[in-house]
Amino acid sequence: MDQHYQGVWSYARFLMRGAAEAEDLVHEAFLLAFDRLASGEEFTGDPGLWLRGTVRNLVKAWWRQRRKLPQDVADHLGELADEVDDALTAAAGAELRAALDHCLGLLVPEDRQLVARRYEDGLRIADIARQMSSNAATIRVQLFRIRQALRRCVETQLSRGMAT
Repeated sequence: MDQHYQGVWSYARFLMRGAAEAEDLVHEAFLLAFDRLASGEEFTGDPGLWLRGTVRNLVKAWWRQRRKLPQDVADHLGELADEVDDALTAAAGAELRAALDHCLGLLVPEDRQLVARRYEDGLRIADIARQMSSNAATIRVQLFRIRQALRRCVETQLSRGMAT
């Protein structure tokens, strides 16, 4: 527990954007891990990866239950969690957040507004398309390209930070 707690907690806090909820989900994930060990099951791979995967699933359930988000929004949050999981194995949550903030600041205002509508405001792609007098497929492709650019930028920022 001591070896993985900080990393798992940082990951949960990053996904939840709130310490109280993150703490609850981390405790639940560790309880599941202890139950697994108590039942005689072993971890075949990295326990940290298993714990982060468990937290990711708990976060998805939390968003669905407590926020009453539509299924597609919760799924997109899960996709974002999947995208950052690899980066979190190599860097602390604070470094990732700083890199993501930096990269979001580099976006042109239109792209930043699109990201905000989708992931901060929680609007559905169809609603964004309607607001922007566009079609959903176009918005979906734009968001995909923005996420790819953000991923590349974050990876670059993290590699620079690790080299110094």
